[in-house]
Amino acid sequence: MTGWGGWRPGGFGGWRAAVREARTGWPVPAVLAVLSAVLTVAALLWPPVFDRLATRELARRLDAAQVGGPLLVSRASLNAPVDGRGGPLPPQFGTLDTDLVKVGEKMRQGASGELAGALVRVSGWVQADGMGLSGDGVPEPHGNAGVMSLVYAQDAAGRVRWVAGRAPGLPSDPERAPIELGLSAASLEQFGLKVGQRVQLSGDARSTGAVVVGEFEPLEGSDDLWRELPLLNSPMDTQVQASQYVRYGQAMVSPAGLEAMESRGATALDAAWVFRAAEQPWGTGGTSAGARELSRQAQEFGNTAAVAVCGGLISDRFPCPVGTRTVTPPRLTQQLSVLVDAFVVQRARTVALQSFALAGLLAVGVSTAVAAARLGARRREAALALQRARGAGEPALAAVRLLEAVPAALAGLLAGWAVSVRWADGRPLGAWWPAVTAAVLVACAPAVAVWWQGRAVRRAGRERARRRGLRRALGLSARLVAEGAVLVLAGAGVLQLRLRGAAPAGAEADPQLALVPVVLGLAAVVVVLRVYPVPLRLVSRWARRRRGAVALVGLAQAGRRSGAAATALLVLVPALACAVFGALVSGTVREGRVAAAQWRTGGDAVVLGPAQRPLPVEELGGVPGVPGVAGVLQVRGGLASLTSDDDGTAVKGVGLAGVDPAALARYEPGSALAAALAASPELAEPLGEGAELPALADAVTAARFPDGSFDADAGTSRFRVRIVGVLPEGAAADRAIGPVVGDVGTAGGLLVFGGPGAERLPRQNGQRTAAVLFTDPGRPGSAAGAARIDATRLRAVVAGSAAAAGAGGGGAAGGAVGRGAAVEIRLLDGQLRDSAGDGLVSALETAFRVSAAIGLLLGLVAVVLELLLGSAERGRMLAHLRTLGLGGRAAAGVRLVQLLPVVAAAVVGGTLLGLVLPWLLGPALELRAFTAGPGAPPFAPDWAGIASAAVGLLVLVPCAAALEGVAGRRRVPQVLRLGEGAQ
Repeated sequence: MTGWGGWRPGGFGGWRAAVREARTGWPVPAVLAVLSAVLTVAALLWPPVFDRLATRELARRLDAAQVGGPLLVSRASLNAPVDGRGGPLPPQFGTLDTDLVKVGEKMRQGASGELAGALVRVSGWVQADGMGLSGDGVPEPHGNAGVMSLVYAQDAAGRVRWVAGRAPGLPSDPERAPIELGLSAASLEQFGLKVGQRVQLSGDARSTGAVVVGEFEPLEGSDDLWRELPLLNSPMDTQVQASQYVRYGQAMVSPAGLEAMESRGATALDAAWVFRAAEQPWGTGGTSAGARELSRQAQEFGNTAAVAVCGGLISDRFPCPVGTRTVTPPRLTQQLSVLVDAFVVQRARTVALQSFALAGLLAVGVSTAVAAARLGARRREAALALQRARGAGEPALAAVRLLEAVPAALAGLLAGWAVSVRWADGRPLGAWWPAVTAAVLVACAPAVAVWWQGRAVRRAGRERARRRGLRRALGLSARLVAEGAVLVLAGAGVLQLRLRGAAPAGAEADPQLALVPVVLGLAAVVVVLRVYPVPLRLVSRWARRRRGAVALVGLAQAGRRSGAAATALLVLVPALACAVFGALVSGTVREGRVAAAQWRTGGDAVVLGPAQRPLPVEELGGVPGVPGVAGVLQVRGGLASLTSDDDGTAVKGVGLAGVDPAALARYEPGSALAAALAASPELAEPLGEGAELPALADAVTAARFPDGSFDADAGTSRFRVRIVGVLPEGAAADRAIGPVVGDVGTAGGLLVFGGPGAERLPRQNGQRTAAVLFTDPGRPGSAAGAARIDATRLRAVVAGSAAAAGAGGGGAAGGAVGRGAAVEIRLLDGQLRDSAGDGLVSALETAFRVSAAIGLLLGLVAVVLELLLGSAERGRMLAHLRTLGLGGRAAAGVRLVQLLPVVAAAVVGGTLLGLVLPWLLGPALELRAFTAGPGAPPFAPDWAGIASAAVGLLVLVPCAAALEGVAGRRRVPQVLRLGEGAQ
């Protein structure tokens, strides 16, 4: 009597026989255990390893960004100490520095989570309002007294060198002694002072004597001090009325100097605290969740810092007591969240593509387990046939195989977990479900292989089952149904991905993007298997007409086992496709970042400065000028809101760019934008007062304003614009205007002005003008051209120009002097170096390289298993041929020739799939986040990487043949002796 599913108790020989059989078949469970361990390590270690790399990249970006200025600055007013009735107190020497530290530490300790770990240092600066400078022998620049502000910076002592005199300190009689001042060489020269000179400082209800005690210069690498306090290093002339200028400067003092000023009339001091942000190697800010938390906390830090200093009551009318003074609620200016948000977007795309590489690796590993299981079933074919003859059902035989494989897979899973914990370095491991899923599939592979073998035996032993329903009507076989299902599933996945587009912003992973390529790999294997016999038959016909038996015998063996090639192809095609796709993504991102660097630079170099101040164009391109610079193209930029005359429709955030068409054509002859500007003569016509400014608009903006005229609001000014033409497609990507377009953006549209219209563009606060430098006019910028520019001279010319006067970061002096947008110098060779050093791009390439390397190794295992699967049959055949005189080299050649068709099919199929995957995935494969260019980068395969992957797969052929020869050397006789048969 049989039970469910043909189960006969003891029909498979009993448990003792099963255990004995498991002992003899140990190699397959051992392979499964190793595969389970490898896949578990890959699944669990994948996130912590790449989180560590991402954290390192975030730390690099923070350091690079803070070279140009701090990312977090908090400002407040410190009120002088008063008695119980509000009257002034005597100077409280030794308390100012302590109060600065208290306020700064309270704010820093008010942060929590990721931000608390990122804020590694806080330093305070404090200054008194500017006072008129007078005294014996003190000149008056421009006929007006100079204005000097007194500044104390907590960390300035370690960033300056005193070249004359000494640093300001605490005088012997600090209550009545003159304030000690330290000045830079530029300040001494421009104010006409010298070390040891006494001066008088006077202001609103304030007056004090002062003495210059020292001259300082900044130490190398301390530029951030001068970005925050630019007047400390170099004074600036500011126009206060028509034809009237006042020279502003700053002097360095000790805390005692400002404490003395509080008793001499300075009732409040302007204070600023700069927070240094850094990501520690063991931090979690590089993870998607950690980076989002860091950005959110940076945006909320203004409120948390005010609460930490003032408690629950936050009001400018009620200063908060801190130490001996009171402080107004601090106001935060931060750019940290902007930097981290950009990192989050790129990190999310990195995680999505890395999950693609991981899914491909897991699929290849499971396919290798299927190959090992098939080999095990083939080795036990005689024993299984005997058990079936004794009445064993397929469920019972499959259950035995499952019982053999489960301990092996479980042991591999636990071993992989132990290795992952050891190598994770304390970071959280990846999700368990990919590792468990892979282990379950590996454990089920032997049972499925035995069931499939039994199905083939049953089908061979009886007539073909009568088909019913749709299969009968269409004449479909089970294989056709399965293949059709795979193709339909792949097509549906591709269609849904293309309709969906890129994953939502902030998504940590994209399972669909990871799984659809795996299904596409199965579909590619289906297609290759269907096409594979056709060229094989053609080559076999060619081999029959040739002399020698090696090619003919090897191809005949390959033809007889063409159906069994599915196992090897199931491993090799996805492995190579993943490697090719990774090389394509890597090449596209690298080329895209190079193009973006060129676009941001415009030429060989570019100088960006505030729109309100003129750039030193003549000094840059004149004689002596800057060595290496042969031409300068000036490009103006701005932003405006456009309003329609018809219905009042408003379009915000429209980028404005102004350029001389003739100069653009001279420096960039092949530019489509230059041709479009030259083809519009209206741009060169003279303009009267209040006339409409002619411009070329992008196609979308031109369609929004069909009448062609509208109002433009640039903030401080309004003007009329008339569209006289449409920009060519891709005009925003024109390299010459790239530095400006990259600043203003094109989210709302783009207007390009030429000739007189470009000169009429308003000079907006916060916007910049670009001076694009060329070493060889008429040729695009290059790293070699940028290297010919004297960078030291270039920086000196810019630093000494009106554009750089007072420009810098947002330090304590920001409230006293309006400085506009920051001055920036970009050299193309430096931009290219920065583009090649992105850590997230390197992590993405590492993911695909690791996946490709392990995939090719598993491919080697699959090919060896495929050879071992037919080794007995091939060995008997070779024994016959050796008996007839076939040599040893020829026998080895048969092995190689038998493998070549499978490997060639895998190379062709895998390469084609890897190359067409970007087209199939369409908008779901968003790579612009990696390049930061004007648009999606065109696909640019890394042909060297693709060739390396294909050659690596071809190298597997002799390696697999050699390994199979060693493994199967004693399984079959080398030659037949007299009276032996071929069984």
